[in-house]
Amino acid sequence: MIAQYKTRGRPVGTRKADTKQAVTVRYSPDVLAAFKATGPGWQARMIDALREWLGQRTLV
Repeated sequence: MIAQYKTRGRPVGTRKADTKQAVTVRYSPDVLAAFKATGPGWQARMIDALREWLGQRTLV
């Protein structure tokens, strides 16, 4: 009887703040194909490559 009154999903107010921001970016087909060819997790590897690139440069 009680089971029918249980709410589904997360309780209200437990959502963490977003740590990522959604954007739209266009990449060259060859660059995208190279990352996708590395298999699952290619998006994370692309982020790692961008972070490494940023670490090697000083931006204004």
